[in-house]
Amino acid sequence: MNNKHLAELDLNKLIVLITGLLLAGLPHWQRLPIWIPVLHTLLLFLRVYIPFRYAGFWRQASSLIGFSRLVIMLLGILGVYASYGSLAGRDVGIALLVMLAGLKVFESKTKRDFYISAYLGYFLVITNFFYSQTIPTAAYMLLVIIIMTASLVRFNDVDESMSIVEQFRYSSTLILQSLPILLVLFILFPRVNGPLWGLPEDAYTGITGIDDQMTPGTISKLVQSNEVAFRVSFDNDIPERSQLYWRGPVLWKTDGRKWTMGKSADRQRPEPVRFSGNVIKYDVTIEPTNKHWLFGLEMVSAPPEKTHFTQDRQLKTDEAIRSRKAFTLLSNTSYLLGADSFDDIQRALVLPDLYHERTRKFAAELLQQYQEPELRIKAVLDWFNKENFIYTLRPPLIAGDMVDEFLFNSRQGFCEHYAAAFTVLMRAMGIPARVVTGYQGGEINPIGNYLIVRQHDAHAWSEVWLNDKGWVRIDPTSAVSPERVNQGIENSIPDLIIDMPLDLEHNAYVARLWQQFRNTVDMVNYQWAQWVLGYGPERQLLLLHRLGFGFIDWKKMTIAMIIFIGVIFLSIAIFIFTRPPKTVDLAKQYYDIFCKKMAKIGIQKMIHEGPIDFSRRICHSRKDLASDVNSITDLYVLIRYQSSFNKLNDFKNLIKTFSPK
Repeated sequence: MNNKHLAELDLNKLIVLITGLLLAGLPHWQRLPIWIPVLHTLLLFLRVYIPFRYAGFWRQASSLIGFSRLVIMLLGILGVYASYGSLAGRDVGIALLVMLAGLKVFESKTKRDFYISAYLGYFLVITNFFYSQTIPTAAYMLLVIIIMTASLVRFNDVDESMSIVEQFRYSSTLILQSLPILLVLFILFPRVNGPLWGLPEDAYTGITGIDDQMTPGTISKLVQSNEVAFRVSFDNDIPERSQLYWRGPVLWKTDGRKWTMGKSADRQRPEPVRFSGNVIKYDVTIEPTNKHWLFGLEMVSAPPEKTHFTQDRQLKTDEAIRSRKAFTLLSNTSYLLGADSFDDIQRALVLPDLYHERTRKFAAELLQQYQEPELRIKAVLDWFNKENFIYTLRPPLIAGDMVDEFLFNSRQGFCEHYAAAFTVLMRAMGIPARVVTGYQGGEINPIGNYLIVRQHDAHAWSEVWLNDKGWVRIDPTSAVSPERVNQGIENSIPDLIIDMPLDLEHNAYVARLWQQFRNTVDMVNYQWAQWVLGYGPERQLLLLHRLGFGFIDWKKMTIAMIIFIGVIFLSIAIFIFTRPPKTVDLAKQYYDIFCKKMAKIGIQKMIHEGPIDFSRRICHSRKDLASDVNSITDLYVLIRYQSSFNKLNDFKNLIKTFSPK
């Protein structure tokens, strides 16, 4: 058999394999250039179609097939390079894998080729987790694994004794038997901090989140996304929404349009802060961003392990957040933030030359009217509130000086417009000011009693320096749209994209059901993130402690893991070797039916009598039944004692039609 071509064996054995390969690669199609999935599908189709319609040509054209394979491979590699501009990286590697998997099936002629194609299918399954690690992805890939395993079962069913349903049942049983071992390995395999291997930089493209610079449209673009930024679980009550400011990058420098962090102060001594009021303890589970920002409730009192404060009290991780991470933080919402140096205060007064002429003139007018900094701040906020300023996701495009045009012409903008314009006005009036970006608010999930902060909660505000109060948070958006701070982004912008299907948000009952469904799904995803995707060293020790293991190190975990796996293997072996094959049981059941039919006509099988002896006795007394009885006995002996299970259906049909009189 090993030397036969697959075309000569049975093309049906390829169908399940090809189905598994198509399903494994299907999620990648949306991410690949269209010609790659088309080529992949075409190669799989040709591998079945040509041998089926032109079997003789397929057997005789091995050299032509080999040459075609070489040409397709070279052109495919050139096509991938033309599409991506490189032959390295995550996306390129997956594109090559999808293409070469189809090519390998196309050229398959031996048993070895079939196995390699199947293993490529398993690799394709794994690559899907580079993009998504959600529960639906895991469930879908489990289905693909069952199909791929069924293709191996079907290929090795030499006697074709199993139906397609039985092959899939057998594949599912194999996967089910592996689950206890998988669970033991998951729980007890010693965890390490960080991944065992790295991924190329392009593995983190397409990730949304707050950046270290701000231009018009930066945050309003984020607000149109419903993706989760992070989730927060509080030890006690969730603070009021107006206190939920999640501090991120602090921006000092502007060129008239773009705000950036300016000079690096990553490892300098953080600005001094004096806390008052109650300490708030909470756990933040942040989604991967490929950045270092860890968003804490203003103001975090101490950085957790493997994080640090920058000079302006940004909380940053030591390594980029490239997977879901959990941190325990402590914050005080009542605080007094000081300055680290006089130079920093002066840096917060700098404005670019030749910009914001009308804004500077307006600031000079306010400066003459109000002597105290607090009165100047109040005057600007009142002006925002009383004038016809509009808080909108879709402000008109601004040409020329961004701040002047916004303040005196369009007067339509999002939080970044108001934060930038307010900060410029403050600096023009001699009040040190800087822009702070991050998130504001969040959505409470009542089912899990935690807070969901989404990308649409992204926000920008200002901090001003007052001699007797230090750095003080001023949110100019609240002067224009107080609903944004007090009620959330959904209630402040009517044209915000809300995740509600079929435009049903106007139906209160349906909207409430949809929200409950979303909360339930998110709670399940949160637990999945906490205990599966986020199952690191800390979670492992916590779970083992809850299971009653007490203190356990990696050596004890390894020993326990080996013992548990050994017990599982032994239990499975005992179950398999002590339980008769199902096909043998069925054969015995059918034979018992035959014996009952003979007993009804007065020929009773003796306890000591074997099937052959019983057959001889029947034939001696009833020669008219000899042919049928001999056929039944011969098939029973083949199935029962020679494992010819492929004869079971014939045996069953023969018993059913046998009717002695």
